[in-house]
Amino acid sequence: MRKKVYLEKQKFTTNTYMKEAIDYDIIIVKEEDVFVTIKHYKKMTKPVVFDNKTYIGEGYYLVEITPLNENYNIRFYFDSKKEYINCYIDITRENGVEYKTPYYIDLYLDILYNLENHTYYLVDEEELEEAYQAKKISKKDYQFAYKIGNKLLKELENGWNPKEEWKPEKYLMNKESL
Repeated sequence: MRKKVYLEKQKFTTNTYMKEAIDYDIIIVKEEDVFVTIKHYKKMTKPVVFDNKTYIGEGYYLVEITPLNENYNIRFYFDSKKEYINCYIDITRENGVEYKTPYYIDLYLDILYNLENHTYYLVDEEELEEAYQAKKISKKDYQFAYKIGNKLLKELENGWNPKEEWKPEKYLMNKESL
């Protein structure tokens, strides 16, 4: 049962945010123990909008960073001019590679950057609680999600900047074919 539940939340970076995409390019780059998935959306059925802001539209880019030895997956969103929009961090049970494609097991809890006040905060806590109540995750996984989420928030408050560490723009600038 547990294996099935985890497979339901296994997300391949080549599949996330793809249901609206009609025409796109995807490149996967491996650097040491980190995978970078770069998506360029050429044609969409509709834009992907969060809080009245377009994160993915025609001509937009998504750079996903999947570190194999960490428990998070970071998505950086860029507009059609390769201007940074925002980032989103999924807390993960594990990250790995299958079929030469990076994946992560999503633990429901996420971190979002607030552009207006330049702070990071936990989101989808109700989704995590619902997953725990529905027995989709164990108490251990529930507690682990908060442990990792709070650890990352503390690191972010102390100056860790994933955008600086991973430099997602460098992948866009070096991949002019996208």
